Amino acid sequence: MIPILAVTALMRKPAFVREEWEAFFSNGRMSGIQNGWASIIYGNYATVNPRAAWDFFTSPDFNLQLLDGGVSLTWLQAYAAALGGI
Repeated sequence: MIPILAVTALMRKPAFVREEWEAFFSNGRMSGIQNGWASIIYGNYATVNPRAAWDFFTSPDFNLQLLDGGVSLTWLQAYAAALGGI
């Protein structure tokens, strides 16, 4: 899952990403993650739902404390946009 790179979508199979999301992060469970892991998890989720990741990273009230120290908001926005054709 770490780091989110251009090849992440090729290395992490969509079926696994979807299964991981459903098992650990769906149904509002992401709201309990209030640290840098949120950006890593949503960056990974862009593999299967780039629109949801895009909406998360471009929210007007995005909390910069949700960014992992090794990634930029611009990179995550570009990554989600590229995967989603946005």
